[in-house]
Amino acid sequence: MANHKSTERAQRSRSAPRVVSQRNRTNLALPLSFSRFTTQQPAMTVTDRISLAGLVVSVMGFTIVIWQVTRTAREAAQAGHRPA
Repeated sequence: MANHKSTERAQRSRSAPRVVSQRNRTNLALPLSFSRFTTQQPAMTVTDRISLAGLVVSVMGFTIVIWQVTRTAREAAQAGHRPA
């Protein structure tokens, strides 16, 4: 015959622990308080200044490269239109 399994839950020897979460409204506001509502700006550290200097050097380098490529392209275009 077919083996029928019971759909009843097995009895436990002890009760299952109840998980009770406390509602804490500050948990939702905590991330927002760090980013938007701070009144005092933290001082820049040495690593912040080094990162900022690296960013400035990178921007200047890319600007110089783009300027030189543009200048070379203009000179090539003008050399092509000059009569020999």
